[in-house]
Amino acid sequence: MDNPIGWARRALVLGSTGMLMSLCIELVNQGITVAAIARTPEGLDRLQLKSQGLEGRVVPMALDYHNLNRLSHWIAHFQLIEGPLDVVVAWIHPPAVPVLETIVAEVHAYRNMPWQLVHVVGSQNALNPFSWRPSPPAKYQQVTLGFKIESGVSRWLTDQEIVNGVYGAIVGGQEFSVVGTLTPWEKRP
Repeated sequence: MDNPIGWARRALVLGSTGMLMSLCIELVNQGITVAAIARTPEGLDRLQLKSQGLEGRVVPMALDYHNLNRLSHWIAHFQLIEGPLDVVVAWIHPPAVPVLETIVAEVHAYRNMPWQLVHVVGSQNALNPFSWRPSPPAKYQQVTLGFKIESGVSRWLTDQEIVNGVYGAIVGGQEFSVVGTLTPWEKRP
């Protein structure tokens, strides 16, 4: 498969063992080293099994990303060993700003060239838009997860639809994108 994000060598994915596991596999399949953070080692073990034999690799870390000291230390350690991060995909439960600020500070400590911060948020952000932005050289992108309406019936997005939307945002570079729809709001499942 062609690699439309061939400039990327290293990615950090928070939320790597849930709905974004397939995104991690796709990135690894393209030769990217993926720093995968999840709360439980079991999910990380599944991710490593699924990524065996692919061109890139997974560097797993079981931690709660709200433990900012531990998160900061691990990101710094990863970059010291592997090199600076090119892409960060963060699906973070609130409060998100302290986690995002910690990530940005650590990436900036090792990288002075532009990099992508892809922040995945739920549909509730349509009502309360996320206003925080990192300082350059980080390029902030927000991907809002909506829902689908088929034959008049609404449903939440599938894992694959989420992955396709987030990957499309990485490739396309749009500052804001919506996967699915956010309207009509009263049709949310």
